[in-house]
Amino acid sequence: MTLGRITGKTSTLSFKFLVEGNAKKFQYVQVSHEGGLVLAQILELERDSNETVAYCGVIGKRYVNILQPLQTPLSPGDVVEQASDEFIKETLGLENQNGAYIGVLNGREKIKVYLDLNKILTRHTTILARTGSGKSYCTGVLLEEILDKGIPILILDPHGEYHTLKIPNKIAEEALSKFGVAPKGYYIQEYAPSTEGIPTAKELKLNSKNITTHELMHILPMKLSAAQQSVVYSALKNMAGSISFDQLIAALETEESIVKFSVINIIEYLQNLKLFSEAPTKLSELIQPGIASIVNLKGVSSDVQELIVYKLAKDLFDARKKEKIPPFFFVLEEAQNYCPERTFGESKSSKIIRQIASEGRKFGISMVIISQRPSRVEKNVISQASIQIILKMTNPHDLKAISNSVEGLTLETEKEIRNIPVGTAMVIGVADLPLFVDIRPRKSKHGGDSVSALIDNEHTEEIMEIEQYEGEILPVITPNVSLQDMKILHGSQPKTVLIPCLSILASQGGEDFPLLLNLTNHELVNDVDNASGQQLVIPKLQLSKNHQKVFELALKYGTFNPAELFSQSELQFSEVYDAVNNLSEKGIFIKNGDRYTISNNLKRFMNVKEFACYNKVDFMKVSYDQKLTGQISASEFINFLTKFVTVKNEVECWLVHHVCD
Repeated sequence: MTLGRITGKTSTLSFKFLVEGNAKKFQYVQVSHEGGLVLAQILELERDSNETVAYCGVIGKRYVNILQPLQTPLSPGDVVEQASDEFIKETLGLENQNGAYIGVLNGREKIKVYLDLNKILTRHTTILARTGSGKSYCTGVLLEEILDKGIPILILDPHGEYHTLKIPNKIAEEALSKFGVAPKGYYIQEYAPSTEGIPTAKELKLNSKNITTHELMHILPMKLSAAQQSVVYSALKNMAGSISFDQLIAALETEESIVKFSVINIIEYLQNLKLFSEAPTKLSELIQPGIASIVNLKGVSSDVQELIVYKLAKDLFDARKKEKIPPFFFVLEEAQNYCPERTFGESKSSKIIRQIASEGRKFGISMVIISQRPSRVEKNVISQASIQIILKMTNPHDLKAISNSVEGLTLETEKEIRNIPVGTAMVIGVADLPLFVDIRPRKSKHGGDSVSALIDNEHTEEIMEIEQYEGEILPVITPNVSLQDMKILHGSQPKTVLIPCLSILASQGGEDFPLLLNLTNHELVNDVDNASGQQLVIPKLQLSKNHQKVFELALKYGTFNPAELFSQSELQFSEVYDAVNNLSEKGIFIKNGDRYTISNNLKRFMNVKEFACYNKVDFMKVSYDQKLTGQISASEFINFLTKFVTVKNEVECWLVHHVCD
């Protein structure tokens, strides 16, 4: 359809034409140029008593799958036509149906818009909008697409609105059908600092082990004065290893300064929150492919929220750098509370969020920053995003912040943000120019609606259906012989049993090697097909300080007598002699004449690399007939193993074992 002809001066970036047909703002048009078609967009329309003029921005032309800018300007008099759907899709690169389908191009209901998953999962995304403009709804659409691809998601949810991802959206079935999608519920697991009022949630516990002095000072809910810091450092200087709150309080009570009482009150407050535990929520449980883990922070005070976000983000970032957990999608709602612009103060979580924004993509953490007040979010965090989804925004400070932080905004599109209707978003990062996209309906129920006084029992059955989850996506080690091969070999259908294990990366004698510990029987597995290996008995080494020193020296010698240990021990000879005799009675040392050796059981730990298992842990969906329960403590084994090797990494996993009757 012809819309008019080019008039006046043109450039490689813009032109104008006299409107003859029905043209409207942000309409896509095409013009023939040098044997091909050029795509452009109407940015503004002007009308007087005689004529209507359309001002257009040139998008470019597609050549060898690359969107090319013009090298020469268009010619006055050239015909301007409405762009066809196929030409728009081809030129803007909207044909990638393996991406994340978020909606249709505004005014073109047949053109679906897909976000590039490679960009989403290797960069960051921002979703910005004023309250009530649909940011949570739009986020839900994006999360559905991410979950459909089996990618793990962790959502920090300050308002408790994302739990409805598990409920299929039966209310909007007709609207969903128009967009080519169907109702669907997703598998989620909700966590909360307190499960009171959230019966389906698991209690969230943060890791209290290996908290450093610096980290302890950082997580304290109040800023300490110089005198208070001094008394804390004084109490900490004699504490080795991990720091417990009880130990710190006991150490503080021995200090002479009167400021110790205020510090003890602060630490007791932190302790009474019951957030920290030596048996914390496992990070491998929080980050599981195909599952959305939601940390519900509704009703939690702001200072405690900051602490939780800081500790979780830091531990997850460290775990991802060591590849203890798979790459994941990190959703930060109300980001202005956790990484505020520095003029608005500093949150406890600010530094780690800035670090993830700048470095996270290198380690497989993709972050989505969601905010209704972009002017209050750290500018450097917003600017790290390669995809921006912007909904209606009217506050001048927020508009200025978006303009300063987001590349690709033109003056016209910046003005248009004020007028974006609810349900439509400006998407930057898909094409060279911002796209206006009508967001598709959610497959799952939206949880961000205004509160209703009515009790909703409509979806109870649907929730039960989605929670009957078939199969699980787990970190597993698979056997070399497949299930089908086992069936052929034995002539019967094998059963699949999952054995809980601990995969350990250890170093001994300057060599790194992996170990696989069966958590049902203390067996180091090196034959994954038969799920068998060498069983190691861990003796109960409840050693005194002197006995521990003698034991460590004995490990270095291998074979020894008490006099040799005495020369290196800095103990009295009688103390060394008594320790050697005592450890011999316990079966830890074996006497052979006038010399001693380590027991045969312990000798195997001294050359534990003989039991290495090089099968890799992979995350995949597995169906099984039986899932065994661990019977032994992984931490006990690790603590003992560190006496012989350096443990560099550890990951809980499952060994897939096919069993024939």
